[in-house]
Amino acid sequence: MNVRLRPITSDDFSTIVRWSEDREFCLAIDWSVDLSRAQVEEWWTRILSDPGDDFLRLGVERGGQLVGYVDLAQQDRQVGRAEFGIAIGERRLWAQGLGIEAGQLMLHHGFHHLGLTRVTAQVHRPNVRSLALMRRLGFREEGLLRRHALYQGGVCDVVIFGLLQNEFDADRCK
Repeated sequence: MNVRLRPITSDDFSTIVRWSEDREFCLAIDWSVDLSRAQVEEWWTRILSDPGDDFLRLGVERGGQLVGYVDLAQQDRQVGRAEFGIAIGERRLWAQGLGIEAGQLMLHHGFHHLGLTRVTAQVHRPNVRSLALMRRLGFREEGLLRRHALYQGGVCDVVIFGLLQNEFDADRCK
């Protein structure tokens, strides 16, 4: 394994602020562009200080450096579902398999430690990297929300993906 998951702390803010200064990264993951350092730190402080019971965000670390994060949001433990999200902030590391490794780790955690039975993901249709990542992680396309969201200055479709625990486990055994 090249990556590990760990909590994000305020010590990581300088790295996260650097990501927020990368316009291509911000546009790819739908972050607001041109936020000040204070705005970025304030946003992340709120996320880290009170994430709520239904939200888990972990940092993706490689070689001792924070390079991204993964989420399980809108968790409903009674039903056993959550929504998956991921971002590799270090653009120089895109397309090197870190998203797959980090995604597998988070999905394993969700299915085997949190007791989830279903994980969904929503991807803007123009975001071909994220579409490919979801498919490589084993997600299946379940639907399409037509002209549903603003993305990179235009209205676009959103692809709905789903992954069940038994599908994830079966795929890992191949």
